Amino acid sequence: MKSIYREKKTKIYAIYGMGSTRFSIAFGNYYCSYLRKKTAIIEVGEGNIADIPSDKSYKTKSIINEDIVGFTKMKLDYYPSLCYEEVLKILNGKYEIFIMDIKELSHDYMNLFRLSDKSMFLCNIASFNRRSSLSCKNVFENGMVEVEFYCYLLNNEDKTWYENTFRNSKFYTGIKEMLFIKNPDKLSREDIEFLKTIGC
Repeated sequence: MKSIYREKKTKIYAIYGMGSTRFSIAFGNYYCSYLRKKTAIIEVGEGNIADIPSDKSYKTKSIINEDIVGFTKMKLDYYPSLCYEEVLKILNGKYEIFIMDIKELSHDYMNLFRLSDKSMFLCNIASFNRRSSLSCKNVFENGMVEVEFYCYLLNNEDKTWYENTFRNSKFYTGIKEMLFIKNPDKLSREDIEFLKTIGC
């Protein structure tokens, strides 16, 4: 489904799963610092982005948008712990890039995936984590939401399990490997090259 905000030249990403906050920050810094796009990270639900300003190694400033308080770090705007209604207030033409770090899969939050240009589910499909991956797959399918699956630490056994398990999924796509980004605030050349492949 195309985003209703596309005519405003705004791209919206929805990210859920393992390491979503770290990846969202790295992706936001890629757009903001590397591509010079006005970018915001929206934390949907309760998470830990609000703890970022306590890092005294960076200067931050508070911002207020539509009566919602956020903060800026390294020119990247953050809006922590927002509910569904607050997210909808922020989604406007002020930013070129919105990155939503979604913390739970509720009915309302599934609608945010539908508003997005690209939705991602980050997971680890090692044997100990496969039940969790299947549960999320079923939620996405039942909610009729199309997501791209990115997995950490892939090996041939994991790929075979994924192909056999997900092949008949309505939203099946080939599996993609997720790079672990060590420092989301200081991207390496390898990080940047990987993030180039994610942008749409």
